[in-house]
Amino acid sequence: MADVPIVYCLTRDRELALALDQQLEGGIAFFYNDAARLNQAVTLRAPDIVVVDAASVRPEYGDAGLGPVFDFLRHRAQDARLCVRPTPGAELLVAAEAGHGVTLLAADRAACASDLLLLARP
Repeated sequence: MADVPIVYCLTRDRELALALDQQLEGGIAFFYNDAARLNQAVTLRAPDIVVVDAASVRPEYGDAGLGPVFDFLRHRAQDARLCVRPTPGAELLVAAEAGHGVTLLAADRAACASDLLLLARP
């Protein structure tokens, strides 16, 4: 991981984005509201950490679910730490759908931001 971690976050939750941005001292965070934009960014420059908010992956917008998002990330951002923020009450289901090697963050906004801060520290 670089001295200044680069974090990509797939979320539609503006309050979560603000909380993550405020907590990430010395890091650079980029926020995306759909998986296609995240995929383009990863293709251009691999991040150190990727956070996927499970609530941002919605079938009615063409996303097939968490599995394909993380499969793409595993292949294109091989050195990145992959994380998922579950929807409250669905932690086990979200962890199973995200698959192996994905860090489960807290569902609560503030706790999720704190979890990310701990992961981003060298």
